Amino acid sequence: MLCAMLILMFLVALSTSRIHETQAAGLDVRFAWKTYPIERGVPSALAVTAVNKDTPLIQLFFVGLNFDWMQNNTYHYSPESATQRNVTQYASVSFDIGFTVPDDVKPGLHDARVIVDWAVDGNRTGIIYLLKNVEIIIKSQQAGWLPNTTTIAIIIIIGAILLLERKRIQAVVGKRIKREAKPKKPPEELE
Repeated sequence: MLCAMLILMFLVALSTSRIHETQAAGLDVRFAWKTYPIERGVPSALAVTAVNKDTPLIQLFFVGLNFDWMQNNTYHYSPESATQRNVTQYASVSFDIGFTVPDDVKPGLHDARVIVDWAVDGNRTGIIYLLKNVEIIIKSQQAGWLPNTTTIAIIIIIGAILLLERKRIQAVVGKRIKREAKPKKPPEELE
């Protein structure tokens, strides 16, 4: 009798672990940054898409975004990511989680975590996805050219010289234009 109970308990435990594997395998979650790299102080977003691969119904309760500079159990989320959704088999749901990186965050590579709280047949599960090496930059690190004080001073000096010397420049350019426009043959011979 004891042997039969042990075998029964083993089979129940084995089937339960299969259910959890199936549940974990039933939800496919994808992430895409709206802008990348992420700039400090500028609103950005993470696009999240959850796909029900093979389960008749998945209930999606909450999806939140946490960065390594934030406190644990504190998340960025949107009204869509905090509203319960029913995702039928082979269907998907997408939403954006907006956030702004504070100015005191050190630029460089950071880790982000996305928590997904969902359930199948009343069995609620939370999964945390780790997004490693998320690049945070400051405005001056972005592509583009930002002039410094010396460059601005040089541009002003060149502009002033061109303005003061415009008559000489016009005279030199005007002589060249007149020379090039002057026909080589007299007007009577051109006809």
